[in-house]
Amino acid sequence: MTRYQLQELEITLGEMRIYIERAGAVAPPAMAIVEPGVAAAAETPNWIPIESPMTGMFYRGPSPSEPPYVEEGDLIHEGQTIGLVEAMKVFNEIPAPMTGVVRRIVAQNATLVQQGEVLMLLEPPE
Repeated sequence: MTRYQLQELEITLGEMRIYIERAGAVAPPAMAIVEPGVAAAAETPNWIPIESPMTGMFYRGPSPSEPPYVEEGDLIHEGQTIGLVEAMKVFNEIPAPMTGVVRRIVAQNATLVQQGEVLMLLEPPE
């Protein structure tokens, strides 16, 4: 868990379930990921990060067969569901903290996100 900076781990094999949670967990160190073609932070000063309120599996849509709640370029409104975080078999809706345009979706669908990790970048209306 230390090597991969995991806070929790769940393994299910048939009817057997193993759940491990790090006691006194410390947040992983902040890391910057630079991707080619992505605007630098200085070029996007007014984009607001939407952070995960908890650690769990992030899902962009209500189910694999349905479309994502939001796409890049969508205008979203405060309180609108932008995704789900599954923690301990409970699906928690993530509401938009404000009205704005989704400029970048950072978190990948069906991946583990940590509390405080950026899910999306939102540009407030002018």
